[in-house]
Amino acid sequence: MIRRVQDFFQRKFVRDTLALQIGKIGTTGMTVLSSVLVFRLLSPEAYGAWALTFSFFTIWQTLNLTGVNVSTSTRLGMAVGAQDEPEILNLTAFYVQMSSGWAALSLALFAIIGPILSGLAYNGDTHIGILSAWLSLTILPDALYSLVMIAFQSQRAMRTLAVLQNINQFALLLCTGMVLLISPTPEGMVASRLIYSVSTLLVALVFYSRMRQNFAVHFPAFGTILRRAFTVSPRLYWRFGVLNALDKNVANLYTEIPLQIVGIYVGKAAAGHLEFAFKAMTLTSILTSAVFDNLQAVVPQAVGRGDFARLQKNFIRVMLTLALTAAGFYTAFVLLVPLFVPLVYGDKSIPAVPVIQALSVYGMVTMIGGIFGPLYRALNLMLSALLIKILALMIILVPSLLWFQQDYGSALGGAWMINGLFTVSIVLTAAVTLPALKRKATDSEIKT
Repeated sequence: MIRRVQDFFQRKFVRDTLALQIGKIGTTGMTVLSSVLVFRLLSPEAYGAWALTFSFFTIWQTLNLTGVNVSTSTRLGMAVGAQDEPEILNLTAFYVQMSSGWAALSLALFAIIGPILSGLAYNGDTHIGILSAWLSLTILPDALYSLVMIAFQSQRAMRTLAVLQNINQFALLLCTGMVLLISPTPEGMVASRLIYSVSTLLVALVFYSRMRQNFAVHFPAFGTILRRAFTVSPRLYWRFGVLNALDKNVANLYTEIPLQIVGIYVGKAAAGHLEFAFKAMTLTSILTSAVFDNLQAVVPQAVGRGDFARLQKNFIRVMLTLALTAAGFYTAFVLLVPLFVPLVYGDKSIPAVPVIQALSVYGMVTMIGGIFGPLYRALNLMLSALLIKILALMIILVPSLLWFQQDYGSALGGAWMINGLFTVSIVLTAAVTLPALKRKATDSEIKT
């Protein structure tokens, strides 16, 4: 028994997941501290202006349909698995090309029409648009930082990844605190984000330059990537990125549409209870975020090597482990929520308790189903996955709207809409991806 436990913890996947999980705990703690610092140092008016600025900026980012982060993460892992260094150069150069184009477009449009749009939205106040234009200067350094993180992830350098993530959040905490002590204003928040983005990019580039040749498959120098970005053709890569972006955006509707329906048919208070409940549920994602990050590297590498038989075996093993973990955790979660939520958030949170309990179904389903994303991307089943998400939306949305129109709706009804959308989508995705993986595994065994 002891030997089995030792063997279990000697597996690279387990060790990498533990390293990421420990790192996630540190980053989560510093993220919470940073948010508390901002809330306490800014006045209510300044905090509101910063919130509107960041929201204005975030809404624009949803229009980014390049999907370059997820698509590069998948294809780079496959290129590493296939030991294809020319493809690694092309993929990283395409990432820089698309990210630079989006950053330049965002800066130009924010500078020109940002103040106009914010003036129309906020009763003539152009301040939010001007701040958002300055904030758009963070897009390119943040994108290049993410490329370094994707590079380490594709090489399964998870300890380095965890260290960089913690450095990143410490830099955010430090920059925010120092700048707000000097200038506790929305302008100070924008300045702190600019300093944070540039400084963390420089740190990431130092890590990259020192470690890029330490792996079995070498990565190109950053200067080489920048030069190649001027000549690489996007023709082979852009379609996969767009499908990834659409897939993500449709999935986001699974929570936003139920929230809007509850707000329209039931009222703001019920919508607030649903939003509070969903935010509470997202805190539990720390349990599996490390596993999903690790799978994002492991699955594409296995596909790139053509090692489908081992991938199928390990994938089923991970899925069953997550299913058992989800059942145990969320059973305890449902029982403890009525005790801890009012204790932490006060009596105002009591109406949201049944909603949180209902959303434990969402938590359980996504804990198991979250592993399918890396698989269907690596197997090039993006179009099927996207159509499944749209189909699930149609299956659940129509009867739900009829239910709410009959005045039967509630925040609890919104929670069950979310449960239904994710459950249908994940079950259908499994029905498509698992047989596809099995066929690949069978074909690879026949060839060998």
